[in-house]
Amino acid sequence: MSNPGSPAQPARPLPRVILCLALGGVLAYAGLSKLGDPHAFARQIAQYRLLPAQASQALAVTLPWLELVCGLALALGLWVRPAALVSAALMAVFAAAVVSALARGLDISCGCFGTESAARAGLPTLVLEAGCFGAAAAIVRLAGKEKAPALSS
Repeated sequence: MSNPGSPAQPARPLPRVILCLALGGVLAYAGLSKLGDPHAFARQIAQYRLLPAQASQALAVTLPWLELVCGLALALGLWVRPAALVSAALMAVFAAAVVSALARGLDISCGCFGTESAARAGLPTLVLEAGCFGAAAAIVRLAGKEKAPALSS
């Protein structure tokens, strides 16, 4: 219930809610799937041959948490615009890594959903990343159109 005389919180538009839940779910699942075995995930990152070993190891520890935090923020409607901006940046970097691997003829697992997923880095991975990037961009745009709540004294 809102206090009498205070402005009511506007309802969030349904398309934004659906996009936040979908993208948030994908990111949270991706993050959770990698948390259990950071060493194996570091090996997946190293297969891309883009980073030194220590950077791959550091990324294997931090990336799952970043994905999980962004996913939960989106799904719970907290810090939506910043979470969507970070998500869009992640998808762009992931897509660039896959394109780089494909251009160099590497036949590797994408690492999208941890070591349990046998998905190869390829066109289906790029389609997933493009869809997630599009969802994140739409969320940024929709969240940017909302007015911030007025501060009351």
